[in-house]
Amino acid sequence: MNKNENMQKTNIPNSQFKNFLNFFKDSPGRLIKYIELLTLKENSTTIATTDKKSLGEVGVVINTKCNLKCVWCHREEKHIKDSGYLERNGDKEKLRKLLPELKGFECIHWGGLAEPLLNKDIFELTKIAKTIVPRVKVTTNGTTLNPKIVTKVIESGITDIEISLDGFDGSTNMKYRGSDEAKVIGYLEDLSNRSDIPLQINSVISAVNIDSLWDAIDKLKNVKNIKKMHTIPLFITKHMNDLGIGPAKLEDHIKLLKHWKSRIDHYGLDIQLSPDMEDVTMDPIVSMKRLHNICYTVYEHPFINLDGNISPCGRLQHISFDNVVENGFDEAWNGPKIRKWRQEHLAGNYGTYCQRECHMKNTCPSRLGNLKEFMGAHDEELRVLKYDEKLRVNK
Repeated sequence: MNKNENMQKTNIPNSQFKNFLNFFKDSPGRLIKYIELLTLKENSTTIATTDKKSLGEVGVVINTKCNLKCVWCHREEKHIKDSGYLERNGDKEKLRKLLPELKGFECIHWGGLAEPLLNKDIFELTKIAKTIVPRVKVTTNGTTLNPKIVTKVIESGITDIEISLDGFDGSTNMKYRGSDEAKVIGYLEDLSNRSDIPLQINSVISAVNIDSLWDAIDKLKNVKNIKKMHTIPLFITKHMNDLGIGPAKLEDHIKLLKHWKSRIDHYGLDIQLSPDMEDVTMDPIVSMKRLHNICYTVYEHPFINLDGNISPCGRLQHISFDNVVENGFDEAWNGPKIRKWRQEHLAGNYGTYCQRECHMKNTCPSRLGNLKEFMGAHDEELRVLKYDEKLRVNK
């Protein structure tokens, strides 16, 4: 019996669970943890799988500098601006020592609250990384991908590139991201003509820019290496609230994806939508959060910040847990600091940012002091770590 027949036998609508099937494909460690969290909930263990093949990808911050000022970037949040974490380059020698600890992963992803290609060491470090893992990915705003840099990208062995573009009408991307979409698209056409590196376009979806995304496929049709169009619902940060920018309506998001699909078919392109129309509401991580009030990210997506420390997630990368170079990946990924964080989450103790940006609910007010005490935070409302030596969590 093939997979489709089996799904029909169990009366599970295949189209709605496509994202779940793809997410856990070849990832038994992540799947087991997902089932444990759904089944045991607050009685789950705080241990995450260390099977690097199951985890697949590890995020690594190579610098915290950026040449743009994107409206919805977490760099604009006051607690990150005040943390002392931004405007820094990663130490090349520390990163050299970090990379061997990541052997066994499928992919190292250079990313974070920055433009990674601003760090001139990225090409040398990528060459080293390629001797350790099969794939090295970078997320970029595309403005640095001029012909000279593209040559270095190709020579370094970078295997995957994600490009952030949030408007395709000639003005919106400039307004909210600060870059000329036509110039970036020109760079991508050049890159596609000179290499076969697969590209993914990442677009934030909000109420103020969704209409400008309508013509994306028409504008990108000559970038032959695009394999995926990824739409990202807006995270509702304090900065977004202050600016009065809200999320797009779900029905508008679905309408946009349907239009993109029709244009992809019209041009005969081989581009995947992520999510597509059928699984836009069925993301495994988002579903876990919204339906069960459980954060799965801290069990399935390792993220290593600029100092080589495990962080809760890419949005809270200025918070540091155990150090990967000092302890090794397995020990740091399940070290006492991140396990304490997971324990508080399982008890329903979510801080301000988790509640606002990821729709988590604080269901255990009696334990509000626990996470604050553990993190050494100085502010009752924010309850997050200030990034200085006096208050650092890894002291």
